[in-house]
Amino acid sequence: MKLEIQEHLQRGGELISAAETLFRGEHWADAVSRAYYAMFHAATAVLLNLDIERKSHGALIAAFGEHVAKPRLVDPELHHYLVEAFSARTASDYLPAPPMTRDKARETIDRAVGLPVGAVT
Repeated sequence: MKLEIQEHLQRGGELISAAETLFRGEHWADAVSRAYYAMFHAATAVLLNLDIERKSHGALIAAFGEHVAKPRLVDPELHHYLVEAFSARTASDYLPAPPMTRDKARETIDRAVGLPVGAVT
């Protein structure tokens, strides 16, 4: 496995840990943001394994949908989770009073933890 892919997977694990810490501290919006970035790094690793590199969040999400979810290398629902987490992360990071709840934070973290990286070998 390429070093860059390993680094993205490692960073994703670190971000899950950060999200859990923020969740325990009842910082729902920040937990959602960190969980999204864990998903972002996992999706980046999967795409890099397919020799696909994207620079922007939107391009990465679209490529994950086209090259990973659509051909069913993973459950297509995971693409939906990534899109939803990106939207929640945007609200969490940019709104002065983000509408994040405990349940939304837990769901986003659980989805990030459950994101399989089986397409990375």
